[in-house]
Amino acid sequence: MTTILLADDDTSINAGLAERLRARGYEVLQAYSGKQAVQLAQDHSPQIALLDLAMPEGDGLFVLERLEPDVIAIMITAHGTVDIAVKAMRQGAYDFIQKPFEPALIEQTLARAVGRLRLERQREAWETQQPLLRADDPVMDRILGTARKAAAGEVSVLILGESGVGKEVLAQQIHRWSPRAKGPFVPINCTALAETLLESELFGHEKGAFTGASARRRGKIELADGGTLFLDEIGDTSLTFQAKLLRVLQEKTFERVGGEKTLTVDVRYLAATNKDLRAKIAAGTFREDLYYRLNVVSLTVPPLRERRAEIPSLAKRFLEERELSSEALEALLAYPWPGNIRELRNVLERAKVLSEGDLITPVDLPPELLETVEGAPDAGYHARVRAAQRRILEEALTLSEGNQTRAAEALGLQRSYLARLIKKLDVKGR
Repeated sequence: MTTILLADDDTSINAGLAERLRARGYEVLQAYSGKQAVQLAQDHSPQIALLDLAMPEGDGLFVLERLEPDVIAIMITAHGTVDIAVKAMRQGAYDFIQKPFEPALIEQTLARAVGRLRLERQREAWETQQPLLRADDPVMDRILGTARKAAAGEVSVLILGESGVGKEVLAQQIHRWSPRAKGPFVPINCTALAETLLESELFGHEKGAFTGASARRRGKIELADGGTLFLDEIGDTSLTFQAKLLRVLQEKTFERVGGEKTLTVDVRYLAATNKDLRAKIAAGTFREDLYYRLNVVSLTVPPLRERRAEIPSLAKRFLEERELSSEALEALLAYPWPGNIRELRNVLERAKVLSEGDLITPVDLPPELLETVEGAPDAGYHARVRAAQRRILEEALTLSEGNQTRAAEALGLQRSYLARLIKKLDVKGR
């Protein structure tokens, strides 16, 4: 059953519309102020919200800003507030309806919203069946085999590896293979927030718990109830935070920041780090008991330089409809990839922007990728041509003291064409 949050301070409209929607099979939560609407949304997680723009204790925009991102919001506007409704749509609202309205128009709009929900569920179901990772490398094949076995249980999994190797993608795959696949997958980056904000983000907070806490907010653990919580870069957290997290793992209960009510959750925990946790335990900066709680199954994802067999398939996925020349692939295979898969994705996104056609060649790649092949006797044709182009342009710019107009004249090139070459080749010159 679809749950609708109906927020309108006009009691006659609220009551009449609620009765009509209930007769159509919807579950309706009725609110008469912005504050009440936010509270109901936090307590009952509606799929759709009908929000009047003009309400006491917080208008429709106030409520919209506090809804979860996946809630479909439809704004109800009075005469003269259409501009505000347009602003609401820019902030993520699905549609708006002007008063006075026919109930049938509300029902038609809701039917479209329900159809969108249905398509989203179908898409999520389809994506759940698609592998996020491919085993083109024997090492990754073994890791994925272990991950699939671990996914079937309720055990915690600790994923180790350098930054950018795909630890979160592996965590998502474990969630998709698990019995909790239909539940939420909720990630939290433990390095992105200060400790006090991290606790609020994880556990949630009550209104007034700290300066700026204007309303109660559910935390990541609460949002992950029935699903999976992914703790990214757990090795960077403080001992105080680790103690609080350990209690949740052991007792499956917690309190929101500033709250007294004890909440119970059913969450499966996955964690990842690029740190050596055993060394941190020895140094006294990571709790050993938390380590063993998280490390029931351990998976170490090797860096991309140790699984080069995956580069062609990864490149094909990132390039989508574009093609990769053999010389460009040669450069990708020779490069050590200190930033791993994240760096590979960024390089190919850049290449798609700079490429003038559907074929990605070495001229579209950053110069540092070609340093490993340009000087080699067996370097590809395009790599050697690019190296020669860069030397010629750098020399011309140096002789012209960085004046591109004079450099273009000396080389017999158009000024605009020279500028494009400098950008493409990342030429450095005075």
